[in-house]
Amino acid sequence: MAPRSERGETLMGLLVGLSVGFVVLTAGSALLAHHLRGHRMALQDSHLHHDLRSTMDWMARELRKAQYSAKAWETRSPTECADTFCDGFEDFSIEDDWIDFSYDRNHNGEQDNDECMGFRLSGTELSAKRSCSASGDWLVITDRASLEITALSWQLHCELHQGWLHRSVKLAMTAQWPGDASRQLSLSQTVHLRNDLPARMQALYCP
Repeated sequence: MAPRSERGETLMGLLVGLSVGFVVLTAGSALLAHHLRGHRMALQDSHLHHDLRSTMDWMARELRKAQYSAKAWETRSPTECADTFCDGFEDFSIEDDWIDFSYDRNHNGEQDNDECMGFRLSGTELSAKRSCSASGDWLVITDRASLEITALSWQLHCELHQGWLHRSVKLAMTAQWPGDASRQLSLSQTVHLRNDLPARMQALYCP
């Protein structure tokens, strides 16, 4: 019996097969990389939103207490305010991206050094005021590694009601993922101040 010849793949066939496999592998790798990149960006965007919302909510809680005094029932009336939480610009003032206010943290009716508060934008970081000293002892409260604040604004609205000055402040902030201006988020919130002041204080605190 004559021997049977066996035929295998040619070199060209092997090269074509390898090329097709490489194309499929490249496409799969690109698809996986795109999926992972999208997942990472979604997590970063969620982190950005959470950090900005948490920061704004904390600022709003602090601001609502502006010019609170435990002894207000003794020192305030529709015609006067005779306590240390309504006698100066450190007690409430707004200028550009900067706000100052004070409130009676320990409920003793006196303004102690740690009872002045405020917020301002320092580059792309948010700072909080910690004292009534001239320097204010400002402390950075945001992390540039996950949040860059690009804009901060305060809009004051005042109303007179039965001899009292009622105020609200619209707080607006814009932030972005660090180094990526295409991924920005803007939030705003209207904060109603709980502590009304005598109407005669309008010229000082609602210019």
